[in-house]
Amino acid sequence: MKLITNYWKPLLSLLFGVAVMVFWALPYVSGLCYQEQLQMFLFDRHYFLERIVLPGGLADYLSEFLVQFYYMPALGAAIVGLLLMAIQGAVWGLMRQYGAKHDFPGYLLSFVPSIALWCFMGDPNVLLSFVVALWGALAMAWVHNRFHNRLVKVVFQLVSTALVYWLLGPVVFIYAALLMADTLQRGKQKGALFSAFGYAAGILVLTIAWILLTTQSLQYPMNRIFAGLNYYRYPGIIPSMQFVVMALAVIIPLLGMVQVKKPALLKLQQNKVVMAGCYLLLIVAAFFGIKASFDEMTYGLIDYDFLVRTEQWNKIVDKAEKKQPTTPLGVSCVNLALSQQGVLADRLFEFYQNGGEGLFPTFTRDMTSPVSTSEIFYRLGMVNDAERYMFEAQEAIPNYRKSSRMTRRIAECELINGNYQVAAKLLRRLQKTLFYSNWATETMALLGKEKAINCHPVYGKLRKYRQKKQDFLFSDREMDQMLGLLFLNDKSNKMAYEYLICYELLQRDLAKFMQYYPLGRFVGYDHIPRSFQEILVGNWMKTHSDPRSIPYSVDPQTVNNTLNFIQLYMQNPKDPQLNMQPYASNAWHYMMAGEAEAKKNNEMKSIY
Repeated sequence: MKLITNYWKPLLSLLFGVAVMVFWALPYVSGLCYQEQLQMFLFDRHYFLERIVLPGGLADYLSEFLVQFYYMPALGAAIVGLLLMAIQGAVWGLMRQYGAKHDFPGYLLSFVPSIALWCFMGDPNVLLSFVVALWGALAMAWVHNRFHNRLVKVVFQLVSTALVYWLLGPVVFIYAALLMADTLQRGKQKGALFSAFGYAAGILVLTIAWILLTTQSLQYPMNRIFAGLNYYRYPGIIPSMQFVVMALAVIIPLLGMVQVKKPALLKLQQNKVVMAGCYLLLIVAAFFGIKASFDEMTYGLIDYDFLVRTEQWNKIVDKAEKKQPTTPLGVSCVNLALSQQGVLADRLFEFYQNGGEGLFPTFTRDMTSPVSTSEIFYRLGMVNDAERYMFEAQEAIPNYRKSSRMTRRIAECELINGNYQVAAKLLRRLQKTLFYSNWATETMALLGKEKAINCHPVYGKLRKYRQKKQDFLFSDREMDQMLGLLFLNDKSNKMAYEYLICYELLQRDLAKFMQYYPLGRFVGYDHIPRSFQEILVGNWMKTHSDPRSIPYSVDPQTVNNTLNFIQLYMQNPKDPQLNMQPYASNAWHYMMAGEAEAKKNNEMKSIY
């Protein structure tokens, strides 16, 4: 108990840091991996020089160095936690320098900038460079305030304002504001407030002058010069929350100057019930603020992409069972997981489907959706299309960075296609990274060794699957033809067959389903998949009256469920039983009830 009483402030900071670490390591671990896959930190002199020649370059370089460790999520979460703890500690240190004499409410308020920053980081396009730069500016201000010799302070200010801007970026305005506050405080103490105002104005003018002087040769808009080149992934956007965090980083430390002198307020400051209530209030406010800042849909898609990347197929299906995805990207990830589990054709209609887009989302030129779609093409054996989608995703990264994950997959595609010189170039680049270096070196050993590649469990199989005998242009409007050519090229490609058949089902093209269904004899099914059974039963009963005459090996229960569904639907298409199991997951529910809904949606689209 005595330990808690004496060291409650560092323990509280530690508890905050642990909360941040747990948050990023468990529920939002995919957010860390998302950040890691959108950059490629190179241990290379030229890479360092590319960063350092721009304002905020050191913060940018250090942040990318740290983000590479997000490859190990637990370590990445620890880095984020330590940075937010460091910012909280710096704010409290400044408050003490500015005169805060009481732990309450000063220490409580010192958490506010870190919590606001945590909320801001809910936007996945916020870069860690802003966090690093913010801490750097606060730390520099703390160091400045430690000097008491006037000459030393003047020299330090002249040099440091230029360095802070060039190394950390526009957070120099936070630094300047804190320097001005220190100047005014000392001027007030010495009774020279008027001259202190002039000196503070000089600091502001000096800061702006340094910025304008050092950026004369840079071809950037002035708003980005003053708001930051590398704080946000989209260059043309300056989020308002960035200014809120920066303002709090100045205002909260300056509250240390406010001295409470009234006895009633001093007594209230020492009331343990009031203290506990205020801390609890801050925790509740932080909880709801953070929850509102992390968009559920955005992080849901990021999570699906992460699970695909790490091949956690069971977790994808579990996630979908708890809450069914409705976006094309989410649905396609679930279908891919079902395929990799070998149950796609059995469980296809247990989950929400949105037509052919549920297998192959329409191409969108962004940095997220083509990545997951590329994973589908890659496993199908459509190697060129996988490479194209990964390349497009990499080129769509708004701040023009390269991606280690995407570069690796492009190198693999070039290796499979036998383009060894291109593969070697990409692999040499990956050898300059930390976590991809060993893989790149091992893969380098395969270059030019046809026998070794053909025997590789992944590359060899995909070499067999890929379309080699004839070239054709990829068309997302003729996906069934693409899949058909792929399957005919190698009839052991079970995934290509299932995607072909399921694509026709999702397009509600029963004629093509019946045309392609017999090809299933080549892929070694030990039973007719449930979805196929349901379609075969319903199709047969269109022209026959006796279900016992069905010429397929179908499960009697499946026959009964399918016939009961069709009967119920014909009697009353709006019967509530149709949306309950076992009817809701029947293929004919998608074909009949789903078709009616699709027509309604199309009519609404035409109206609007």
